[in-house]
Amino acid sequence: MLAHGQRHASGRNLQSKICNLQSAFTLVEVLVVISVIVLLLAILFPAFVSVRRSQKVRRTEATLGAIAAGVDAYQNDYGVYPPAEFAGAAIINPGNRSLVVLLNAKGGRSAPYLPAAFYEDGDIRMPLFLDEWGHPFIYFDTSMMREGTVHEYDLPGDRQVRPAVGPKGYWNFGRFQLWSCGPNERNDRGLGSAVGSDDIANFEAK
Repeated sequence: MLAHGQRHASGRNLQSKICNLQSAFTLVEVLVVISVIVLLLAILFPAFVSVRRSQKVRRTEATLGAIAAGVDAYQNDYGVYPPAEFAGAAIINPGNRSLVVLLNAKGGRSAPYLPAAFYEDGDIRMPLFLDEWGHPFIYFDTSMMREGTVHEYDLPGDRQVRPAVGPKGYWNFGRFQLWSCGPNERNDRGLGSAVGSDDIANFEAK
């Protein structure tokens, strides 16, 4: 009877060891799966961020292109580019707000100046033209491209914005300047990748 009891106890111990071993393997397998998932995330997340960034850049470029085309159409109607201080020089985002007022669908013979998605009942549907990072586009017409012009814009960091100027004078002088602060959300005065910045503009600073 004792021998039988010992064999029975030994059987239970062996079964317990097998269960523990199976549990250990299961834990190892879970840890391996978790490690693989973490590794994949580490590889794929930067690629995902890069794709998202590229999409926002393309959409911002498309919006900027549509606004710039509207500004050119306005100039074709009236002989001047939309004045950047039309809505007032002392308000925040003056150039942007001036475009919202002047590029409505009730303007000159070329109106509406923008694609239909911008309008509601003939007026621009948004209070400001914003880029994909939620910041206002910056706008100056040629009359504002002079020393001492400073407009306040609702931007992170330095809110005092001046027309973009290069070694040989103001960029795009004779027309207008329109730019987004781009992915870094910092105003680099319209300077793009050619000079190590990432603003998205209707002119190319070299």
